[in-house]
Amino acid sequence: MSWQPWPKSGNPRERHEAPAPSIPRRGANRIDPSRGPQFPPGYRQLTEPTPAVAIFIYRRPLLVRGLLDRLRVARPKKIWIIADGPSTGRGAEEEALCREARQEAEQGVTWPCTVQKVYAESNLGIRQRIETGLDEVFRHETEAIILEEDCHPGPDFFPFCEEMLARYRDQPQIAGISGNCYLPEEAVLESSYFYTRYLHIWGWATWARVWRDYDRSVLFWGRNGFRSYFPESRADEQRYWNRIFQRVAGGKIETWDYPLLAFLWSRGLLAVNPAQNLVENLGIGAGATHTTDRETDPGWGRQQRLPQPFVCPPGIRAQSELDRMTFQNHYLRMSGHRSPWDKLVFRFGEAAGWIPWKKSNCSK
Repeated sequence: MSWQPWPKSGNPRERHEAPAPSIPRRGANRIDPSRGPQFPPGYRQLTEPTPAVAIFIYRRPLLVRGLLDRLRVARPKKIWIIADGPSTGRGAEEEALCREARQEAEQGVTWPCTVQKVYAESNLGIRQRIETGLDEVFRHETEAIILEEDCHPGPDFFPFCEEMLARYRDQPQIAGISGNCYLPEEAVLESSYFYTRYLHIWGWATWARVWRDYDRSVLFWGRNGFRSYFPESRADEQRYWNRIFQRVAGGKIETWDYPLLAFLWSRGLLAVNPAQNLVENLGIGAGATHTTDRETDPGWGRQQRLPQPFVCPPGIRAQSELDRMTFQNHYLRMSGHRSPWDKLVFRFGEAAGWIPWKKSNCSK
């Protein structure tokens, strides 16, 4: 399979042009979304109706096109297109981008499928758009798979979410399914997935029973902070999350996922995360809402296929050592706490045409 670059930027100037080549990554097999998904012959075409899929879009039409190419392989029977509106003061170009993103989503559905559209006339912001969008979805659906425009799933994502949603549908301790794995490559698992305190949302799934129980008017953060929920946690993890939620409470971070995470912790709920990363976020860098630093390293080391049948871990309980690895390999990296050596390797790797810790097989 020949390597082709994914577009990395949501720059408005690129919407009528061919995407500029991104940096090749050693070991990567990436494709141009305009060419359609190039999954291997062994990819399982779903024969049973998949759960409803909710996609959240804004103003990056090229990324929306690539996402619809992935959905075209899975062929879900129902799609919710939830779109934010243009921001005031950004002019006609912003309006055109939002309109093109919606057109890409609508025209990309080329198989028999029920499409529900929830479009905002003006800009709601990412938190309100996702929260109100999921309100509408779960007024009608009992479960759903959720993707934002820059979160492009690999071939194992939909089978994994579909099976986990069915497997844990009546298990109240499980709050959601993630397509993300940020464990280091050296972590050893004897199962296809694991239970964790961390529900990652770059491609995920959940049930109406969880979303309807979530009270967004309350910030579920204990007086003793992170230690209230995880007394065995280490000091650096406590400092990290206490600082995050101080900023959330003070209005300095306007996002929807941290408050949801605190709610899950307050209820002692767990997530199911795969043993390999099944989704790639192609929106990191210019045009992103929050993750605007192109050097951001999410900890995408585990990028192999996730073979079926999916092997269940013993006992529904989080493994503190895996949660600790996830914190170190993902959250600390995302906060920029990387060593000077890592940063130096990034810059040299970029100049040489490869970035060692960002190899990806998600598009295989």
